Amino acid sequence: MVSLIATCWTIAGDVRPDWTDNISRWRLEDRIEAAARAGYAGAGFWLGDLLHWRENGGDYAALRAQLSDAGLPIVELEYLADWFAKGEVRERSDVTRAELFRAADALGARHVKVMPPFGGQGWDVGYLAEQFAAVCADAARHDLVMALEMIPFSDLPDLHSALDMVMRADAPNGGLLIDIWHVVRSGGSVGDVAQVPARYIKAVELCDADRVMRGPITEDTMRHRKLCGEGAFDLAGFVAALGQAGYDGPYGVEILSDAVRTLPLAEAASRSFDSTAAIFHGDAESNGER
Repeated sequence: MVSLIATCWTIAGDVRPDWTDNISRWRLEDRIEAAARAGYAGAGFWLGDLLHWRENGGDYAALRAQLSDAGLPIVELEYLADWFAKGEVRERSDVTRAELFRAADALGARHVKVMPPFGGQGWDVGYLAEQFAAVCADAARHDLVMALEMIPFSDLPDLHSALDMVMRADAPNGGLLIDIWHVVRSGGSVGDVAQVPARYIKAVELCDADRVMRGPITEDTMRHRKLCGEGAFDLAGFVAALGQAGYDGPYGVEILSDAVRTLPLAEAASRSFDSTAAIFHGDAESNGER
């Protein structure tokens, strides 16, 4: 059975990760309930939401109990950035890392999303691999997988460059998060993922979109993704290629969309789940729990 994760931004409501005020207006407890009712097997959490929730009296033990009671055993956390940096930037990243690992221990998280470098600062790939390996070694003490997201407007802009870095790091618990949107918008083919060794595929994300970008790439990714089956992406081909590669882990559903953000919570959860589950089982539910 394929397990689907309701990633944090799919059920966060009318907020965007690139906004200054990016804290969801919906309670974490309500988002967990909506994801479970929709049929999801896991939930994703943005660290900012978790810290805000704890500052207002939230308790990780209670949240973990709710996840267990709701039948959501898979927990994803995001995200760690600047893990390769130096000076004050690195110090802030290390504080974030400690907070992510604290949350992961308390919630029993499976993996943490890791951001690649941005800004064209010319980081040496050998140095990045060394730093990524160190991050993964740290995460292994928390039984965590670290999944680097390949992003086409980053300094690791395609599957080749991102895979090269994680292969150099060669960490058992480190590899790639492969998002179909980023594969297509990087100029790659969905079939390219069949060539990625399975041990380096740590997480996958699904969405749909138009064949041609709408506006700048950063706006297209934040505003114009679509529910699976409503765009032009070859989702079935992407999933088949991942199967050829040997991937058998969960699939995150990440719909960054102006239209989906305005939906009621229950509708955002159910429509995102149903449209994605249809890729795997026609009209049947993906994990058989609904």
